[in-house]
Amino acid sequence: MDKVPSPHAFLDLSDYARPAARLLVRLLLPTSITPIHLTLAFTVVGFLAALLFALDRWLPVAGLLLLLKSALDAADGSLARARRRPSRVGRFLDSVCDFVVMAAVFSGIAVAAWVRSGQAAYFGLAGAALLCATLQGSVFSYYYVRYRAQTGGDQTSRTNENVPDGYVWDNPTLLQLLYQLYRLIYGWQDALMERLDRRVAPHDAPVPRNFLTATTALGLGSQLLVIAACAALHRAVWALWLFPTIGNLYWLLLIRLRHRTRSRMHASHNSPVV
Repeated sequence: MDKVPSPHAFLDLSDYARPAARLLVRLLLPTSITPIHLTLAFTVVGFLAALLFALDRWLPVAGLLLLLKSALDAADGSLARARRRPSRVGRFLDSVCDFVVMAAVFSGIAVAAWVRSGQAAYFGLAGAALLCATLQGSVFSYYYVRYRAQTGGDQTSRTNENVPDGYVWDNPTLLQLLYQLYRLIYGWQDALMERLDRRVAPHDAPVPRNFLTATTALGLGSQLLVIAACAALHRAVWALWLFPTIGNLYWLLLIRLRHRTRSRMHASHNSPVV
């Protein structure tokens, strides 16, 4: 059910809901519930959280709903792998629904802030937070997909999704539609990360395990945890500020760290042998 072979397992800070997801998969494995059902379920749960944010009521409950969303999100892919039936339709649907949920959540927070303050600028801040959070999530996703490829793990996802090829059981019409939506939302980010990483590290440079763990702080699960923590403190609007500020500083620091690692490797290879 895991994306990475056990010998190459790493500490994933964004995957805190994995134990609940494994239990859920064991319960659902003999049923007719599909991974897509779980993807749609986490979308509904995310919308409920967004509604509570917009109403500015029961914010801790909204935060708990986001954590439930993380568990369902972790379970859909695990269920597909447990049944040995990976799906490219499911892969693109999951990513599109993730974006839609985050857009709804940030919009809900902005609506509540606007009602309280009368300042429409919160909608612009929410848009910036959504853009930054999506890009930060793509940083983690890029290196995670690279790591899975280098360790022989799950390869349903690719660093550059330039072909909408699917499995024989994938509906081609639905696959094409979801692929186009995915490219619209994430295509530029995938291209940016691939180009950026080639500039800071050799193309064949492996992704170190410790570096990957550091990127997991940018994963969607970590992002939802941050929003849930703000909600628990009844300061949901803080999340609109955290992603454009601290989040951006953190991922730029990681890129700088990868460049420094490359420089040390290059220096060691070119040092004279005494």
